[in-house]
Amino acid sequence: MDKEEYEKKKKAVVSALKLIDPKKPYGPDLFNAIARITVSLGIEAVCFKDIRGNPKIPEVLLIERSPKESAYPNQWHCPGSIMRPGEKIGDVFNRLKEKEFCTEIEIIDGAGFLNNTQEERGHILSLIYLCKLKGEKVRGEWFPINNLPENTVKHHSEMLIPMAAFKAFLK
Repeated sequence: MDKEEYEKKKKAVVSALKLIDPKKPYGPDLFNAIARITVSLGIEAVCFKDIRGNPKIPEVLLIERSPKESAYPNQWHCPGSIMRPGEKIGDVFNRLKEKEFCTEIEIIDGAGFLNNTQEERGHILSLIYLCKLKGEKVRGEWFPINNLPENTVKHHSEMLIPMAAFKAFLK
């Protein structure tokens, strides 16, 4: 594609993006297209509990993604979401409460950040929070951190969960 054609396509994309309401969900196709060319801010919520009878091996709450998800279908993950324009962190947690946890949650502490330049959807900088569940009934399952399902999202099992566990248990 020559420079003139590229500039023409950029103008068309700019015109089309002006029609999008940034406060409404983009849907997976538009989000994935935008995420390829920007850095997105992710909010990740990690909940731990101890295994009964063996408090040295904590459990982490994971939720299995739907087979219809565009990214990481049928994989287990810590609940999280991308921050939308105009949102506060509390707004993201309200969405997580409704759509992911299905119960009240409380932010306990920040656990750090993960700068994932190789995320499947693009470059995502994630703020990681340690959270506590307020209700007993919750969506998802608890897994020992040393025995996660094989189909756990790779950067969650290799980076996000270990970082959060270090902050929660070894600080």
